[in-house]
Amino acid sequence: MPNITYICDTHKEYPKRLNPNKYFYTEYKELRPFYFHPVLTEIPNPEWSETLVPTINDFKDKISYITNDYILNSIFFEYCDYYIDNADGNDNINEDFVSLMENGNTNENGNLIEVESITDNYVSGMLPCNPFGPTGIGGRGLLGKWGPNHAADPIVITLDSCRNVYQLLVIERADTEGVWALPGGMQDTNECISRTVTRELKEETNLILDIEHAQFIYSGYVNDPRNTDHAWMETCVYLFNINEEQRQLLLKTIKAGDDATKVKLIDINEYNEEYTNLYANHKEFVDYSLKVINK
Repeated sequence: MPNITYICDTHKEYPKRLNPNKYFYTEYKELRPFYFHPVLTEIPNPEWSETLVPTINDFKDKISYITNDYILNSIFFEYCDYYIDNADGNDNINEDFVSLMENGNTNENGNLIEVESITDNYVSGMLPCNPFGPTGIGGRGLLGKWGPNHAADPIVITLDSCRNVYQLLVIERADTEGVWALPGGMQDTNECISRTVTRELKEETNLILDIEHAQFIYSGYVNDPRNTDHAWMETCVYLFNINEEQRQLLLKTIKAGDDATKVKLIDINEYNEEYTNLYANHKEFVDYSLKVINK
């Protein structure tokens, strides 16, 4: 398995992270920033975003790739008081809060939250804890779900036989300009993860490859700069080691789409900064994939 780095980077749109190593747990909980990106607090909430006030229903069917179990069985939760700032700048709490205030803090599904204030948007709840420790920031940041946010990342490697150099298919996204990454993205609701791999590859690079010819590489935590204490990225990684015929088709086919603004092949080389500075843990995934290819 790849050697994964668990140090959390800082996202450019997030508040400054608190250093958890400098505080006792109770102090850390009191002082850490609690952040929801404004896109999550729009009214109505985005379709891809869970409610900012979670209930038991938001957790009971969730599985973590880290523990290979339901998160209610395998992930610690902590009680938190937190504030949600509406994107429109007013003090009118969203529909989820209003409904909970009207119906009380329990329902037939078993409600995990308690609304403290309908005017100031202060709420309380049991929230899942990042299994790799505190990240210096609470809340959900830019992530759509509490706890694990599942994604898939295809690694497409091809040999440039003229130079005898392995190359990697990468994309650049508008929100991470100047940083190259593996194509990939979030798993849709009720979507098989193998379908996510090929769908995201097609949407972002215009390349169609058969999952039957891919090799499973990794599933688990991702050192993503969007991670928080209560929401984090988990991914499944698949390797496509394509032949010369597929390489020629790739060169004719690829074009950026969906979230990607650019797409290209880069040399897999420790002297190539585009490769050594790949997004998050992507270089570690590719390094391991090369070991698999060269076995």
